[in-house]
Amino acid sequence: MKKLEILLFLLAVVCCPALTGAPAGVILNGRVYRHAGATARELGTGFFRSSGGETFYFAKDRDSFSFEPEKADFRFNNVRIAGSFPVRRRSGAFYFSLVDVNAVLRPLFATAQSVRRHALRKIVLDPGHGGFDQGAAGSRIIEKNFSLRLALRTAEILRRCGYTVLLTRNSDRLIPLNNRAGFANSVRADIFVSLHCNASPDRRADGIESYCLTPAGAASTNQKRISTVKCAGNKLDPNNFLLAFELHRALLNRTRANDRGVRRGRFAVLRDLNMPGVLLEVGFLSNPGEETRLRNAAYVEQLARGIAVGIINYHRRIYGRR
Repeated sequence: MKKLEILLFLLAVVCCPALTGAPAGVILNGRVYRHAGATARELGTGFFRSSGGETFYFAKDRDSFSFEPEKADFRFNNVRIAGSFPVRRRSGAFYFSLVDVNAVLRPLFATAQSVRRHALRKIVLDPGHGGFDQGAAGSRIIEKNFSLRLALRTAEILRRCGYTVLLTRNSDRLIPLNNRAGFANSVRADIFVSLHCNASPDRRADGIESYCLTPAGAASTNQKRISTVKCAGNKLDPNNFLLAFELHRALLNRTRANDRGVRRGRFAVLRDLNMPGVLLEVGFLSNPGEETRLRNAAYVEQLARGIAVGIINYHRRIYGRR
């Protein structure tokens, strides 16, 4: 936030185009878009543009949201967020897709009005893979073993904080994907967090990605196909996003890992949940340097504590505390 304050006061920030003179909502390429100025007014934020630049800001209290025209890459308090659709510029005005207004902007700036308050006592942690499904593999680490190690340590921390924590598996065995969500639903969990490691053909790829369920009518971050199918988990889209954001931010603060953003995915473990759910990719086993960090017990501890802090921060946010 200090960087934004410097920009606002030292870079001769100017107001963006007036709120009037443009429709509050338009249809572009068959999708509903909402005027950025009208959205800012609804959310009670300032709307600024850096002098001579193409970066624009919504700012409120200590929070800032930045975007650029024709891009779907956002930042909130310097944390990367992958939007569902690019911000469009038409006749000097800017428009956000209604999907992003509802699933990103409103949860961040109007949390009390957009997310559902719910109890948060019982947490299900889901160590990815298991049994013959080893997941990603580095030279020294197998994903199924690492995800269980991380889940067990995270559960210890959360239990000390007063939460009830259940795991979809406590040993090296395979749990079918549908059964993982089914288990969380059957025990009436309040949130669900699936733990994974990443891999890429590009051995330089590194960092943390946090996924929530893709909203209906949007494409997942790593795909181009738009689906209008609404899954059971979509009924909690604002909560899904806010949980992913708080987990992602806390993990970055703890680890200083590369920020690969809060993203969207239609993962099987998220689609059928009756509670907010997130899938975390905490590092790339295909990157030798990152695998070395993931082998370090102190780094695993930072990941576990980051997950716990993110859950606690989400708990506070849904009840209006920061």
